[in-house]
Amino acid sequence: MVKMKKAIFGGSFDPPHIGHLAIIKQALSSLEIDELIVVPAFLNPFKSKSYAPAELRLKWLTIMTEKLPKVKISSFEIDQNRAVASIETVRHFKDEDDDIYFIIGADNLASLRQWNSFEALDEMVTWVVATRNDIKIPKQYLTLKVDHDIYATQLREQVQEAYLDKNIAKEIITYYKEISLKK
Repeated sequence: MVKMKKAIFGGSFDPPHIGHLAIIKQALSSLEIDELIVVPAFLNPFKSKSYAPAELRLKWLTIMTEKLPKVKISSFEIDQNRAVASIETVRHFKDEDDDIYFIIGADNLASLRQWNSFEALDEMVTWVVATRNDIKIPKQYLTLKVDHDIYATQLREQVQEAYLDKNIAKEIITYYKEISLKK
């Protein structure tokens, strides 16, 4: 069996934005990987709902990354039709000898040890942390320097085309404006 170097980048991507794209591009340029697997959540285990349906977020991510080499958008968590713990996703993608980088935003560091089966997950992956809002990243983690402090929460409240990939911007803007009108 061939040993692979994979990176997994999961999230709600509600909506996917240029900050996510910057993380993906930085990972491709700075990590020696064979494949970068982007995994949109059906539902983030720490959240009670998503705003855009999972299939739509999957579609947007696919369009946003279609020209990037080594990037695979996976429907694994969406296919489970429930919140999926990160360790389950890593086990799904990790073959016995694979090296797995697990990419998170620095804003996740505060709650990381609360993740399901954190100790086991910590043994299975090399953590890669994308910079965010000057949050200090401990030395035991690899760092991805990303200069986009964009929050999906803010984008849902006030969708701004400048923060969205041009290939999906109009559809995202239309979608979030429609759901805000229904409130």
